[in-house]
Amino acid sequence: MSVPIASQAATPPSAPAAGRSLWLASGLFIAQLLWPVESLAAEKLRLQLRWLHQFQFAGYYMALEKGFYREAGLDVQILPGGPQAARPISALLAGEVDFAIANSGLVIARLRGKPVVALAAIMQSSPVVWIVRADSNIYSPQDLAGKRAMLLDAPESAELRLTLLREGLDLDRLQVSPPSFDPQDLVDGHTDAYNGYTSNEPFWLQQRQIPYRLINPREYGVNFYNDVLTTREALLEQRPEQVEAFVNASLQGWQYALDNIEESILLIQQRYAPEKTMEHLRFEAKELKKLIMPELVQLGHMNPGRWQAIADSYVELGMAEDSSDLDGFLYQGMTQPDHRLLYQVIAGAALALLLMAIVALRFARLSRRLRQEISRRKQAEQDLRDSNLQLERVANTDPLTGLWTRLKLEEVAHNEIKRAERYGLPLSLLFFDIDHFKVVNDQHGHDAGDRVLRAVAQRVQAQLRESDCLCRWGGEEFVILMPHIDLEHAAVIAEKLRILISNEPTAAQISVTASFGVAQWQPGQSLRELVKCADQVLYRAKQRGRNRIECYAPAVVPPPG
Repeated sequence: MSVPIASQAATPPSAPAAGRSLWLASGLFIAQLLWPVESLAAEKLRLQLRWLHQFQFAGYYMALEKGFYREAGLDVQILPGGPQAARPISALLAGEVDFAIANSGLVIARLRGKPVVALAAIMQSSPVVWIVRADSNIYSPQDLAGKRAMLLDAPESAELRLTLLREGLDLDRLQVSPPSFDPQDLVDGHTDAYNGYTSNEPFWLQQRQIPYRLINPREYGVNFYNDVLTTREALLEQRPEQVEAFVNASLQGWQYALDNIEESILLIQQRYAPEKTMEHLRFEAKELKKLIMPELVQLGHMNPGRWQAIADSYVELGMAEDSSDLDGFLYQGMTQPDHRLLYQVIAGAALALLLMAIVALRFARLSRRLRQEISRRKQAEQDLRDSNLQLERVANTDPLTGLWTRLKLEEVAHNEIKRAERYGLPLSLLFFDIDHFKVVNDQHGHDAGDRVLRAVAQRVQAQLRESDCLCRWGGEEFVILMPHIDLEHAAVIAEKLRILISNEPTAAQISVTASFGVAQWQPGQSLRELVKCADQVLYRAKQRGRNRIECYAPAVVPPPG
């Protein structure tokens, strides 16, 4: 028969019993300090994935299968995602799961006051791309105007939406449809651009020998984190040891998965994704490793400055109102206290402070002189950097028009030619000069001629994209290098510029016209050869009456026989 609590309280314990109770309580307290892991597995922890089982989540599978979670005192259940599953962040906030995998849109939830915390970013770059057929005329985001494009809801497609915004293309200029999750629609011509992953659909297309191209936001300066491990703020506050144990075991699992890829894909194929072939999982592993970059970046690394830039991008897209408050969003980790070392540290610190005080009295003057010398050298280094920047600006900028010099254009053009050669992208060059410019100088003077050159340069520059390169080639001659633009589009732009120059008087109400030569880079062609082709057709435009454009058509060599 049990004794009521009130009766127990009314009867004081004997001295030996009280002593035993005190020793027992002390022992339990010490055990908790020395072996905190034993108390972590009080309940099953649930991890919600973003999508169906695949190599994308290999680190978590290996942490479970290799016992890393178990060794950390954790009982973990991994829940797959998919079209029918709850969104990871929603499930996390509803308390249905304890941890979740999200994309960079996680920061939107935080900016809206949701108590989510980013624990680790697995992918340092996003796999989100548009996939287009190789036989299409789509090479850049601008080419998507008027085209049919599949697009995931925001923020899953934020990288693509931001690329369009920064390239000056409104979303309403595309025929947008929700994704079908079936790349056969791209093959059958039901869409022109497919919203996919570099680690998934390209394998399917390669297996069917269907040539394709990728429009990758990274090539346009848009680079977000992806597959971010997250939890609720309340769980972190209530059980910080458990959260840290989960993060560490998960990253240990990822390191094992990346070090043992063949073993990992075999386990995933057998236990998690039997519908996927080993070849498909192997392709996925290879592509994802490029995005995780374990050789260059510590697994799970997150940079506060980069998260701030990502948050600013979501504000730019209108998905968030203010990105100024990210306090508490990034997980800082924790350190388990070691009381046995505390006293040693305190004693050592006291001794060190005493020695430092003695040394400081003796070397105060030397330290002051050293600081002065360091300050002087820093200032000298800054002056040198400023001087080098000024010299670089002088070397690369035409003093009259403010445009790039020929030397700077040649440097940039060589890089653009390498990119066009590597990715099979179009690249065009416009060579133009002002007609009868000698007459302008003779009739109005060289000062007026200079004003005309500046006015033409400003008028043309205002019509170009950020990626276009305009330079003063020499005298009244100008060159425009246009990446991702083929001959047909370049000719349209040249005609637009010709009309712009001839329609309105320039400085001092002097009317001028210009002649244009347009050429498209051909594989194996050097910059010098490309310029020569454009120069040839510019000369032809001069011969045919000026104030016109001419395009260079490469000779077609008939096949032998």
